[in-house]
Amino acid sequence: RQVSAGGDNSCELELNACNNVQFDMSRFGIDFVASPRHADGVVITGPITANMAGPLEICYNAVPDPKIVILVGTDAISGGIFADSPALDRDFLTKYPVDLYVPGNPAHPLTFINGVLDMLKKQ
Repeated sequence: RQVSAGGDNSCELELNACNNVQFDMSRFGIDFVASPRHADGVVITGPITANMAGPLEICYNAVPDPKIVILVGTDAISGGIFADSPALDRDFLTKYPVDLYVPGNPAHPLTFINGVLDMLKKQ
């Protein structure tokens, strides 16, 4: 399940490209699903604004165990240019473990796909 937790939507556009014919990540058995109850994890983009902190936690809690957390993009990883903003609530990152950090602003689709495949090989 992908959650846009604020930001400029550039990472969401690249994640959407992961499903096009050029990158076709579904050939590896990786798909984004609409319901967190059908997901194996949460992909987070954006710096996690105060308005999205609650919905993000609800989504995380709805994903069945064991679950994976992936942060995509500079904003999700460090807060990016919004890092010092009082509008952010990044407590989620101290409460729950993060399994994969995918750097970039935005992250390239192949960077995301390769990162997920490498992570899954190690588990």
